[in-house]
Amino acid sequence: MPDPALTADDVLRIAAYQGRGPALEAMVIAWSYHRVAADLATRLGTETNNWYCYAAWTSKAIGESLDLSPASPFIEDFGRRLRVPKRLRGLFRAALLTLLGPSYQLGLALANRAIFLETAGLAANLWQDAPCRLLKVSPDLTPAPPRFLSDLLSPADPRYLRDAVELMREAARTSDPRARAELMLGANIALSAYEQARAQAALELVLYRPVRWLTRVSWRSLRSLVTRRPFARLRLYAAAHADQPWLTRTLESLWSSLYTRHFFAVRTPLSDIRVGRPLTAPEGVDMDQAWAPIRDERVRKLAEEFVTDDRQASTAGVSDWVSYRDRMRFIVSYFRVYQRVNALYSAPFAQDVADRLAEEMARGTVPEPMSGGGLYRYPSRTTDPDAYEMAHFDFAPFLEAIPLDPAAE
Repeated sequence: MPDPALTADDVLRIAAYQGRGPALEAMVIAWSYHRVAADLATRLGTETNNWYCYAAWTSKAIGESLDLSPASPFIEDFGRRLRVPKRLRGLFRAALLTLLGPSYQLGLALANRAIFLETAGLAANLWQDAPCRLLKVSPDLTPAPPRFLSDLLSPADPRYLRDAVELMREAARTSDPRARAELMLGANIALSAYEQARAQAALELVLYRPVRWLTRVSWRSLRSLVTRRPFARLRLYAAAHADQPWLTRTLESLWSSLYTRHFFAVRTPLSDIRVGRPLTAPEGVDMDQAWAPIRDERVRKLAEEFVTDDRQASTAGVSDWVSYRDRMRFIVSYFRVYQRVNALYSAPFAQDVADRLAEEMARGTVPEPMSGGGLYRYPSRTTDPDAYEMAHFDFAPFLEAIPLDPAAE
C-alpha cells in the first residue's frame, strides 16, 4: 500500500520538531524529500527527475556529514582522504570536532530545516485549489529576532519559486514528453536558484568555520574560559568574508578551494560526483542529447542565467563551492545531464532504516504561524550562547505565509 501524500502540515511538523539530533534530523528530511518526489511523480511522471529526487540524496549526504560520532563515516572518509594513520584517528577526530564545533552542526541543520520547510511546503501546496502560498522563515516578523536567524538564512528572489510553481503546474498539464522534460528542468533550476541563495550564508559558515576558529575564535575562547565571560561566537563565524583580516581571508580562500577540488562531492545513487572535476555523463546518458537546445523560452532564459552554450565551460569543475554563480553553473549542468537517470527516484535508505525514519516523521505537533505579535524569548546563556540558542530554536514565531501565484501579487 503506497504511503499517503505528504501534506503541508506534515512538512511543518517535521521541520519544527526539536527532539532530534542534527544528523537524524537531516536523514528524516531526506526521507521526506523522497516521499515528496514520489508524490509529485503521480502527476509529473518518472521519465524525468523532479527537484526533490536530487534533494533527497543531497540531504542524506548532509546527514552523514552532520554525524560526528566516534563511528562517523564522514570523519572516517575525511581521515582516509587526508591519509591520517589509524593510530592517530582519535586525535584527528578530536581536532576536527574542535575546528567544526557545535555551530557547524546546529547552523547547517537549522538552514537545512528552513529550506526543507520552504521547498517541501511549496510542493505540498502545489495542487491545492486555493492560491499557492509558501511558509517562509522570516526574521522580520518580530522586533528582536535572534541574530543567527538572519546570519544563517540569506535572502533569495521569490520569483524563482513563482517560476517553479508555474512550470511544474504546466508540466502536469502537457502531454508532450519533451515539453514536460523541459518544463521540469526549468522548475528544477528555479528551485535550486532559490534554495542555493537561501543556503549561501550557512555554506560560508560551514566552509570558513575551521579557519575562523583558528585565527579569530580560539584565543577569545581561552580568554572567555579565564574570565568566565561568555561571548557570542556566531558574529565572528558569520561575518562577511570580505570583512575579514588579510590572513583570515587568504586562508579561507585557500581552504575552501582545496576542499572543493579534493573532497567535496554530490551524492547520487550511481556514484559520488566530485565537483572539482569536469562533469561527465553516467552510463547510458547521451551527452549530446542531454545538451540539446532548449525550446521553451522561459526555461532557456532560466538556464542562461547560469550556463552558456559552451558545454565544456558549463561542465567544468568548480574552483570554489562557496561561489553562488560557480555552484549554480555546476548544478544546472548536473540537472541537464542527470535529468533522465531514473535511479534518482530510488529510495536513499534500506527498508528497515526507512521504516524507522517514517516513524520519526510522525513525531511532534503542528505549530501555528504567527502574524508578528509574538516576541522570541532567548534561552538562558551558556559558554556558547549561539549554539545553545540554535539547539533550542523554535520556528513558530518566524513563519510568514506569502502568496506565490502571479494573480495574488
